[in-house]
Amino acid sequence: MKVDVPYVVFRTKTGEYGLDAYFFLNVEKVERRATLIRKAEDLKLISKKPSTALLSGEDVEEYLLGLFSKLYELSGERMKERTSHIRRWNLLRLIGIPSGHQRHVEKEEELARENREALLALAILRKVLGIKKPEDIEKAGIEFEGYGIFELEIEGGNVNDPVYRELFKVDPIAGMALSWLRIKGEKG
Repeated sequence: MKVDVPYVVFRTKTGEYGLDAYFFLNVEKVERRATLIRKAEDLKLISKKPSTALLSGEDVEEYLLGLFSKLYELSGERMKERTSHIRRWNLLRLIGIPSGHQRHVEKEEELARENREALLALAILRKVLGIKKPEDIEKAGIEFEGYGIFELEIEGGNVNDPVYRELFKVDPIAGMALSWLRIKGEKG
């Protein structure tokens, strides 16, 4: 089965890209939204806005800049939370208060995974927008180019694209949204 995923195509000083215009709102964590940006050469360009698109071209600049700012802030928060946890745990160990070694190790692994996810998302947006800090936002120069479609092939439980395959595996909200996209695509 093929599902057409709508994309908004835009240009920055680093190249031409497409942002998923459907799943970007249907993911559990904001960090996963950056993985829904891909090179425009992977898309089939179309002339009008697809009926399944939840993002319009006029909003793409505001959305991307807001996402960059949020990820920049979030990556710092995750690192602060992680270092704070390690500091508390080390203090308890130093004083000699048993606090559950395995519990702290599991918490540290979870915080490290969340921190890596936020940093990876920020790195993607830095590459796409060509900026490093929120102060550089004016230099991003995002121009709306049009709309595109990405053909997602689904056979059984297998998805042909590795990004979407991983997204559907780790994000239950995106998996449910896929069912709605199938239904909307068949009607439209």
